[in-house]
Amino acid sequence: MSRSNSLPIEQAVKESIDSTFDSTAPVLIIAVSGGIDSMSLLHSLYRFNISGIVAHVNYQKRGEASDKDAELVAEQAEKWGFEFELKKANLNEARGQNFQRWARDVRYRFFRDLAEEYDADGIALAHHRDDQVETILQKLLRGAGMVSWSSMDVWDGELFRPLLPISREQIEQYAEQKEIPYRIDKSNLENDFARNFLRNEWTDRLSEFFPGWEENILSVGDEAQNYEDALEWIVNRISDKDGLNKQAFDDLDPGLQRSLVLYLIKKQKPGIQISQQNLHRVSELKKLQTGKKIGITSEFSIVRDREYYVITRSGENTFKPQTFTRSKLGNFKVEVGDHMLTVEQFGEPDLSKALFMDADKISWPITIRQWEEGDRLQPLGMQGHQTVAEHLTNRKVSAADKQKALVIESFEETICALIFPPIKNQSSPGTISEQVKCDSETKYCLTIK
Repeated sequence: MSRSNSLPIEQAVKESIDSTFDSTAPVLIIAVSGGIDSMSLLHSLYRFNISGIVAHVNYQKRGEASDKDAELVAEQAEKWGFEFELKKANLNEARGQNFQRWARDVRYRFFRDLAEEYDADGIALAHHRDDQVETILQKLLRGAGMVSWSSMDVWDGELFRPLLPISREQIEQYAEQKEIPYRIDKSNLENDFARNFLRNEWTDRLSEFFPGWEENILSVGDEAQNYEDALEWIVNRISDKDGLNKQAFDDLDPGLQRSLVLYLIKKQKPGIQISQQNLHRVSELKKLQTGKKIGITSEFSIVRDREYYVITRSGENTFKPQTFTRSKLGNFKVEVGDHMLTVEQFGEPDLSKALFMDADKISWPITIRQWEEGDRLQPLGMQGHQTVAEHLTNRKVSAADKQKALVIESFEETICALIFPPIKNQSSPGTISEQVKCDSETKYCLTIK
């Protein structure tokens, strides 16, 4: 199809695809509700023969109407040659919660699971220019800081929004010209939710009093990007791979400290909402002792690590326990995280680059897991035992890296070794227990490199 003969919506989609993906035929997860926006997006992708899996969530909130939405999307997906995936949400799970937030979590989790299953290049959403304006306006009215004012991107590395340059009016014209079927969600006409209220009550009348107000709102997003660039400049000057320099951070104005923390957390999880009350906890950092932390959200904390502050995310280092028999490690080299484990004949060991344990002194099978409070071991060369926490501190393992440490536990629940990330000027991957050290009678050893 000639670009000159295509309509604005199709031009925008084609230009976005060409500028975003290396492949001319990316595979996309296409979020389709059945409304005019997403159905128009689906049709435009169909016009360009883009491969995709149509993803629809039925929240079962509107009974038969919700089922008819799903039926329409499934029918058109089949007609236009797309695979179709349906998610039926359990409405009972939303009780006592903010419904819109719950629904958003459900659909994005569904989209991301599909993207992983199909090895998709991205998730296509039908957000358009009017959505962009409403999003920024809501942030302003809710008192969000300038870090949150930035607008949505056409491509953020995961989410693909090719209709952002297109207005709702242009989408309506396109659907009419192409006779695209769609359904109207009557709940969108009610003012129960903030976005509906803005759309139904405010935005039409604002144009009467403030012509061009939409462009002014969109320019706020551009200014917010400049602000983020300035924050990034500051971050680069007060931090390194170990974290934020404590002294440099403490010298900043409290408001700038909060903005930097919010910016850094949003870099890890765009769209996260953090209350001003929680952000003000940043003021507690100056009195924080080494190894202690303060929670900013249920997911993010800031740890004091000697002369640094480190933002940590719960769950990011979660390690699922793995159990190995001696025979398995004797036949194969097994990769666990950044380490390689094997049982091999004892030779001339290089103790600076690996850990060696006498395989005959270990009670097999072994389990590799994250360390827990109360875990103890007898480090090589010591008479008594020491807690893992104490040992990591003595070995000067950073507070952030402590969370990544693993233990090797024997069948008798004895800690045989402790594995932790490399420390400055050291290359050994951890510490072994005195009970499993190799000696002149050792024939086979469990090696960790």
